[in-house]
Amino acid sequence: MFKSDVLAYAAQHNLTVTGLTFRSQEVQEGSVFFALKGANADGNLFIPEAVRRGAALLVSAQPATQNFGVPFFHSHDIDKDMADAAYEFYGFPSDNLHMWGITGTKGKTSIAYLLESILKTAGRKIGVLGTVNYRANGVEICKAPNTTPAALTLFKLLAQMKQENCTDVVMEVSSHALELQRVRNIWYDTAIFTNLQRDHLDFHQTFENYFAAKVKLFENLADPANLKPNRVAVINADDPYGQRLIAQFKERVKIVTFGLEMQADFKAENIQEFLTHTAFTVNGVPMKINLLGKHNVYNALAACAAAHANGIDLQDIVQGLAALPGVPGRMERVDVGQNFFTYVDFAYTNESLQRAFDTVRPFKKGRILLVFGCGGQRDRTKRPLMGRTACQEADYVFLTNDNPRCEDPKQIFDDILTGMQGCTNYIIEPDRKAAIERALQEAQQEDIVIIAGKGHEDYQLIGTEKRHFSDQETVRAFLGSKYV
Repeated sequence: MFKSDVLAYAAQHNLTVTGLTFRSQEVQEGSVFFALKGANADGNLFIPEAVRRGAALLVSAQPATQNFGVPFFHSHDIDKDMADAAYEFYGFPSDNLHMWGITGTKGKTSIAYLLESILKTAGRKIGVLGTVNYRANGVEICKAPNTTPAALTLFKLLAQMKQENCTDVVMEVSSHALELQRVRNIWYDTAIFTNLQRDHLDFHQTFENYFAAKVKLFENLADPANLKPNRVAVINADDPYGQRLIAQFKERVKIVTFGLEMQADFKAENIQEFLTHTAFTVNGVPMKINLLGKHNVYNALAACAAAHANGIDLQDIVQGLAALPGVPGRMERVDVGQNFFTYVDFAYTNESLQRAFDTVRPFKKGRILLVFGCGGQRDRTKRPLMGRTACQEADYVFLTNDNPRCEDPKQIFDDILTGMQGCTNYIIEPDRKAAIERALQEAQQEDIVIIAGKGHEDYQLIGTEKRHFSDQETVRAFLGSKYV
């Protein structure tokens, strides 16, 4: 029988554990408090508060510096110990759920929404853990502070989804989650790989480290300890790192491939793109999605291949793909009757920004106006690349703040401007609301306005303050008085 070291230690001390947390303000009588040392705060400094609130057991990667008056467990791998304790405490919730894991740089959120729609059409009850929110049977449980939540939160959510009779859980699995063991003890039935592009090098340092983190999801699938039946890896055959995964795992687990260019099990052809939807055929079967761009054809293929490999009827797949109205913040059209097009997109890397331009360029009749910035305390190497692409692809650029966090916005702008040298088709407007309004004021008939970087987010991180801010709300408020 599985037993976590932390809970075994609690049992040895005859402790009744009532909860697990790494937030001192959440501690209640009988809680186990995990004192995590993060980038911005050291949980060890909050141990006295946790004790005052009734913590029954303290867990830390650092040896105890004093007698806190309650049992203390010195962890040599606190990420592992958190995942093990949560898995046991919440009753091994993932064991009897069909677990779908989606990893890759781009496309995870859209695939999760498409797959959810397909599974719902097929009559399944679905929980979703992703970048936008965490939800069960279509009802939001809470907003998502992380793409993949920390293990203590993750297993609590899985237990709640199981209580609400979910049969399947679709998860976006980030490289951070894989590296930090957040998904330890979850055995996946299906793992999907989208692509690998420049991102998160502030955390992983090198591209190979980044890829190695993604590989861990497929190691989980191929592990002999994974007793889930009918395990399948669904891999983008057009991506060079997808080809590496295929070569690495083809003898160890069933692989289903998708793509547009290379030979694949699920291949899209006859692609017809519009500013409202995209139509195509998959192995001769007509399909339609209410999403824009060729990259979303890849996302639909991934969802289609994964569903079909798990026995979902083709008619349910076609209906499920067509039933999804859109994905929050992914080339999301904001239309209040204006005579130009406005899209809010989550593009925050050079590749995703280029993809947004590629999506709308075939339909360009007027100008393309871009509002964008870069997040603070994140990978600085992508900033000049995004600046160059912005000025090369857009007719005019409104450079503004994204989430500067605790980094000096001037430093962020300076990094971006390195890639804009020699260009004159931009202005700097640090206030994001003002930048959006200036772009909308400037827009004329048939122009296309792209507001990039924040997508579904309804907040802005400035210093240590989290302020309510929504690109979509800003657009509607400004245009509403003119066109409604």
